[in-house]
Amino acid sequence: MTMPEDETIMAEKTGSPIGTTSRRQAIGVMGTAAAAGMVGAAVPALGATPLRVSTPPPVLVPQADLVDVLEYEPQARLVLGPAKVAPILGSDRTVTDRITLRPRMNIPTRDLDLTSTLFGDQHFAPIIVGPMADQKRFHPDGEVAMARGASAAKAAMVVSSDASLPLATIAQAATTPLWLQVYAKSPKIKDVLAEASAAKAKAVIVTVNAGTSASGSAAPASARIDWAAVEAIVKGTSLPVIVKGITHPQDAKEAVARGAKGVVVSNYRGGNAAALTGTLLLVAPVVQAVGDQVPVLVDGSFRRGTDILKALGFGAKGVLIGRPVMWGLAAYGADGVRGVVEMLQTELARYMCMCGRPSLAAVDSSLMRVHAALPAVRNNHG
Repeated sequence: MTMPEDETIMAEKTGSPIGTTSRRQAIGVMGTAAAAGMVGAAVPALGATPLRVSTPPPVLVPQADLVDVLEYEPQARLVLGPAKVAPILGSDRTVTDRITLRPRMNIPTRDLDLTSTLFGDQHFAPIIVGPMADQKRFHPDGEVAMARGASAAKAAMVVSSDASLPLATIAQAATTPLWLQVYAKSPKIKDVLAEASAAKAKAVIVTVNAGTSASGSAAPASARIDWAAVEAIVKGTSLPVIVKGITHPQDAKEAVARGAKGVVVSNYRGGNAAALTGTLLLVAPVVQAVGDQVPVLVDGSFRRGTDILKALGFGAKGVLIGRPVMWGLAAYGADGVRGVVEMLQTELARYMCMCGRPSLAAVDSSLMRVHAALPAVRNNHG
């Protein structure tokens, strides 16, 4: 019996016996051989260079889908990885979370006003982008992207003297006030002050409780402030000088006596020192010590608009934001910085309304309640 041509490779065309190989069989054999060839090509021989498979870039959540500032942190982790993100992680909220707000209804807040005046400039809100050294570690555009994002959110920015870009370059990207941060013991202080003046910076922040740079060793808690260095900086510039690193009322008084025009309550000590206890409860004693002589600012673990409102309630005139804007920068660039700052501004406005405080002048300590630390919970199940 002769098989149909569509099932048989004819003997007269192949030179092989009739019916030995069907087309389906031939295709199957060819497919198997091709697959074997592909496997052989994909798997390198022993001793050959191993196959390198490219890692796809991290998939970020769309920025518009983030609901609070804390959600920016895992996005920064995705982009930077564990080692690079480490310097901008961590916070201490044990004090912040012990303070609750007292809502108040039936207070007109239609004319809500967040504006504040600091060192001759009017600020859209009392939220300032704080200093962080060498920002190119976290984003290719570094401080330029930070300046663009801060300006888009109508926020002033403090530039570190250890910035990865010249101050003049950063200033070109900014449309809001720039302050320059320096270290009291820095050997290049004269050059830095000249650079600040040339870039038309609006103020100089002197960090007094750290080393000579952000990458240096952390200063011990018992280290004394070099007041002579502070006084020399005051005399060496026409810009208002703000002393950062104040944790005691007497130090605040001394800063004012040495010519400071403002102080920042901060427990930052440089290097990679772990965050100390939150600074919120340190604000009121410092404000009481200096009175109306100079404005008191504060930094340290501010993550929500409610945190900022609490600081203002204790008498602070402004809050410096550090790590959260770095998360925004790392994950989304200038847009991320803007998103973080605007989110905090919006939250501050919302909770001022809920507490019946339509302006910063109306914010005081009566809107808060400080709770005692909760005792340890005993485990009854062993």
